[in-house]
Amino acid sequence: MKLFIIFIIEKLKSLLKLKTVFFIPDNVCISENFVIDTDLDKSVKLNDIACNILSLLDGKNTIEDIVSILLKKYNVSKEILERDINIIVSNLQNKNLVECKIVGNKILAFFFNLAIGQYLQKKRYSIPKSKIATFLLLFYILVEKLFIMWLITIMPVYFFINSFTLDSNYRINYAIGCYFVFIFSMIFGFVLHEWIHIAVSKIQNQEIHGYILAKRFTVSIVKVNTESSLLSILLGPLIPSILGIIFIFISLKTQSMMTFLLGIGFVINIINLLPFTKDGKGILEKILMKKLMKGATK
Repeated sequence: MKLFIIFIIEKLKSLLKLKTVFFIPDNVCISENFVIDTDLDKSVKLNDIACNILSLLDGKNTIEDIVSILLKKYNVSKEILERDINIIVSNLQNKNLVECKIVGNKILAFFFNLAIGQYLQKKRYSIPKSKIATFLLLFYILVEKLFIMWLITIMPVYFFINSFTLDSNYRINYAIGCYFVFIFSMIFGFVLHEWIHIAVSKIQNQEIHGYILAKRFTVSIVKVNTESSLLSILLGPLIPSILGIIFIFISLKTQSMMTFLLGIGFVINIINLLPFTKDGKGILEKILMKKLMKGATK
């Protein structure tokens, strides 16, 4: 199925005269035989060929372009060179050191990247120094991810409503409003959850080496294996959950389905307190470690 989807996308790109180009993301640079990730404060050693390949990833060259350029420099067959370039680029993509995008007609490329490209490829964003800027960036990434889903879901419904005169139009509009409120609260709750992790760490003067990674339908924070405090891990899911519970209590008083769904979208974050989730495991480990340390000092 995956190969079939890739085949269809490649055919569509060919039909629209679009192409995939590769580039090095911001805060990643080449220095001699090293590629340096300044977000993570880490470096990866490369051989001369890998460095030459990396220097050609300028957001203009496709794999075919890079092969053509390097064939003039190295005495090797096209098939071997193309295979090696694909392996190196793929490895660097796995390490989030190389990204790709669709280029061509500006309008077509924009919609192709928005509707398809962002769900197939990864994109990284450096964490801003400002807490407000970090929150707005997380919110922007999530809205962009869900924009196409909203468009596909809502357009047929509104077409149906406007095509027929129905007595239940008010109910349908209210249901659509509830849908948007629920999705918005899920987005806002997730953004608040991730932002609190970063904000609390910054308040506690913990230096954060990492970046925000948008991959397919998910958004996560990639960082060096640094210790996060129990408070930072706990407050991430806890605060949105508390807000959700407050909204649910308000909805019971006001008998508002929209407010109830607003609360449910926030309170979903409580799942992250369970021990099988990443945050839940972190909380459990911190508590157990604290108890072990107390036992060791007695």
